[in-house]
Amino acid sequence: MSSTSEKLRVLGRLRLSRSTEESTSIARQRETIQQWADAHGHTVVGWAEDVDVSGSVDPFETPQLGPWLNDRPHEWDVLAAWKLDRLGRNAIQLSKLFGWVIEHDKTLVSCSESIDLSTWAGRMLANVIAGLAEGELEAIRERQRGSRHKLRNSARWGGGKPPFGYLAVKNPDGDGWGLEVDPVASKLVRRIVDETLGGKSANQIASDLNKEGYLTPSQYYRARSAGYPTLLRSELPADLDVNPKQEPGKVRRRKVRTENPWTQTPIRNMLRSDAIRGYVHHNGELVRDDDGMPIQISEPLVSLDEWELIQSTLDRRRDTNRAKRRTTLSPLAGVAVCLGCGYTLHHTRKIARGIEYRYYRCENKDTRDIRADFLEETVGELVVDEIGDVEIMERIWVPGDSKEMELREAVSAVDDLVVALGKATSSTVRDRIQKQISALDARISELEATPAREARWEYKPTGAVYRDVWESSDSEGRRELLRRSGITVSVNLTGIDGKRSGNNSGTFEYRVNFPAELMANLGHPKDGEQPWKKISGSFIPVFERRSSADIVRFEG
Repeated sequence: MSSTSEKLRVLGRLRLSRSTEESTSIARQRETIQQWADAHGHTVVGWAEDVDVSGSVDPFETPQLGPWLNDRPHEWDVLAAWKLDRLGRNAIQLSKLFGWVIEHDKTLVSCSESIDLSTWAGRMLANVIAGLAEGELEAIRERQRGSRHKLRNSARWGGGKPPFGYLAVKNPDGDGWGLEVDPVASKLVRRIVDETLGGKSANQIASDLNKEGYLTPSQYYRARSAGYPTLLRSELPADLDVNPKQEPGKVRRRKVRTENPWTQTPIRNMLRSDAIRGYVHHNGELVRDDDGMPIQISEPLVSLDEWELIQSTLDRRRDTNRAKRRTTLSPLAGVAVCLGCGYTLHHTRKIARGIEYRYYRCENKDTRDIRADFLEETVGELVVDEIGDVEIMERIWVPGDSKEMELREAVSAVDDLVVALGKATSSTVRDRIQKQISALDARISELEATPAREARWEYKPTGAVYRDVWESSDSEGRRELLRRSGITVSVNLTGIDGKRSGNNSGTFEYRVNFPAELMANLGHPKDGEQPWKKISGSFIPVFERRSSADIVRFEG
């Protein structure tokens, strides 16, 4: 089909990668195409206008041009664009479009480049320019990568969605952008951190946030971009359609979706990420300066002490969850441990002849199976007898001073760099890492020579005693009370002769382990009458009781 021999129906193609591109504005593209159509006596029957659409997107998949190609090819004869790169910047995708145009007896015109696919010269030139366009796209990407690398290393924000809890803002000290604490989202991050350290699981936190109607991070950013900086669904209007930077006669709609709930995975990922410490990240890795230290881009949402405590809490919970997947959650999960090997006892259930039997079992088989009802009742009696009238103390984390935190951070940086050094294959990278390690070594020596105040737990009275809370709680509440208090019970069941046997009678031994802070409230000094055992630097009292009663093991 010739684009000059007859009057044809023209589909105008308009595209911008960013709505702020001035040199290739929509108005300029539209004017050029209209002038070409008028000069050749053609009629423009439609405009396929895509704004904020990259040239790397397949033309058949673009929001506006795609339907004209896939569903409405019978409504037009000529696809006209200001330049070929307005159709795309990928040579393979453009070649696919060229073939489709010829196959459907259409033609394609680049108004400012004198390209007309209805002629052999135009087809040849189009393929050459398509290759150049793809090369330009790669050059653009390379410049973007280089620019973002420079921004990261100068503690500036390279673009994209900021970490939850932060906002991208103009850099007050120069060009570019930085990050600042989001006064809205940071409060929710703080709540998640506090509840995690207070003993709540990520699943419990997610459930509470959903019940209270909190938006997820992605939903919050959509709401904020629509002009509603709130985290609560109840504060959003029913219709959040907006018209940002719209062209005359064109309506663009954006709607905040609220159907996706919070889940435990993004909460754990957020708590695991160094981004909440205000550090620069790239592809999930920390970016470090020439001294080997992480680059700080904004005020941290958590201190180093809190960060380390969060990681240890998540690690411990992960190990506990692995154990839970192997057994049914029990009233003494994480509380009952084997007196022989020190590992957590696992709760098992077995039904025989319609009767359920429950036991606590050591996976290392260092003790016989212990009847669950007996052990749970015994632990309850011990709690009431030994600490029933003791006031429950709330643990409060007191951070160390800045030098102690900086020292731990520098040591952590060295650990990461040593791992990176082992993976490096080029001499250039190895030399740079060695320089960073040397700088950190000097800084660590300086910090080690400075007295520091270590981070620690302090205990605050709550006004409640163990007996009242124990008697008013269900099995889950009692387990959480023991876990938060740091109380464990070491148990063992042997045969009469001291060996693990299959006899139905035997000796039951147990030891209740209290933290030193709790024992101080019991009135037992370190040199008192009660026997003490020193473990990992903390004095742990030992209470023992033996019973040769009918503690039986279920056999088949």
